[in-house]
Amino acid sequence: AVIPHEVTSSGHIVVEVRLNGAGPFRFALDTGASISVVFDHARAAADISPLPGEDVRVLGMTGAGLFPVADVARIRVGSEIWPDARVALLPDATPVASHVGGILGLDFLRRYAVWYSPRDGAVRLYPPDIVAERSYRGWNSIPLHEIHVGAGDATALAFYILIDADPIPTVFDLGATVNLMNRRAAKQLDVPVRQPRDLPDVWGVTGKTAVLTELIVWRMKISSMYWRNRRFLIGDFPVFELLGIDDRPAAVAGTSLFRKRDFIVDFDRMRLLVRSRD
Repeated sequence: AVIPHEVTSSGHIVVEVRLNGAGPFRFALDTGASISVVFDHARAAADISPLPGEDVRVLGMTGAGLFPVADVARIRVGSEIWPDARVALLPDATPVASHVGGILGLDFLRRYAVWYSPRDGAVRLYPPDIVAERSYRGWNSIPLHEIHVGAGDATALAFYILIDADPIPTVFDLGATVNLMNRRAAKQLDVPVRQPRDLPDVWGVTGKTAVLTELIVWRMKISSMYWRNRRFLIGDFPVFELLGIDDRPAAVAGTSLFRKRDFIVDFDRMRLLVRSRD
């Protein structure tokens, strides 16, 4: 499937989705979400009902919570149909819901190899084996690692960034529109942590967390590629504790790091292929 995309003012990469024929709704791509999400206004418009007595724990940058689930008979993304999809139902209580009707998480994205192209203005969904069998000469390959979340089967994707020769495990999260670091990463990089009053909070689907300070990284390396002048917000973000990596330097890489570059998420070979440069 070839699906037109847009980048919202909030920084989310969104595509049009139909729920049981209703819509279209704008859904954000989110490699940091293990389960796809439908927000209340889209749920009501598509006449989707929650399953009685069933909840799922949803993890976000700013915390976790239990939310109802629903079975959607058919989710259509471009020409692709996802039948009998189970999704989490979240309220319209955060700024995220004002930009999108839902989130396409790893439970959908892992069915494909996902190619995002800002130059073509499209997201392409390929059968996984087609991309896995190619070498992609001229592309840079970033190895991806899985981080297990809690005691269940949920996982997150991560790679390493290198700043001043210090490797920092970093979650690849297209649902985040900013880059984050925890206190331990700031300490490793000799960044003083304070509590300024002029920095905004970071909002997630479960609430908000205060930003302690920020860091502009003049140069960092991911695999064989370099990025320059990248902004990271530093704070006590619950996502690091929820992922079990709060006891070490850790970061989150959001859409601001990748949305100007062509990339392919190859889930079969656990690699992120990146072609274009800033």
